Amino acid sequence: MLNTGAYQYQNIAASTIDNGNVILMAYEGAVNYIQQAKEKLAQNDYAGKSIAISNAVALINELNLNLNMEKGGETAKNLGKLYVFLSYHLTTANLKKDSHKLDESLVVLENLINGWKIILEKEKQRAAALLGSAVSESAAANGAVNAVNAAVTSVSNRV
Repeated sequence: MLNTGAYQYQNIAASTIDNGNVILMAYEGAVNYIQQAKEKLAQNDYAGKSIAISNAVALINELNLNLNMEKGGETAKNLGKLYVFLSYHLTTANLKKDSHKLDESLVVLENLINGWKIILEKEKQRAAALLGSAVSESAAANGAVNAVNAAVTSVSNRV
């Protein structure tokens, strides 16, 4: 029974970490698109710049649409505001060919990336600690079950 609980917790923890990694990859993808946009802008490739910025905005908008306001509370609300700001800022950078706004957006996204990396590492450590505790409890329970089985076998051999 405890093995099942440990297994379920491990799956939940892995799911949480996986969702965090998806968010992290979206942030990193947006950063890559913004860097591409900066390169295209420097080359006067305005169509390429627009495509790269549109891709970054699409990733950010997708993150915004998938915020869980019930579970996330105030943090989710603040992230939503930040995502709206980034979308607006990047759209303005696109229209005005403003490299400075692209740089500002990169700073915000890099801060989000660093924050998520810390969160994922702490979650991984917490999951490992809880899983280790559950495995220890499970081993103790298995030892107790084995002792009971041995006692039952011993008694049944005598009867």
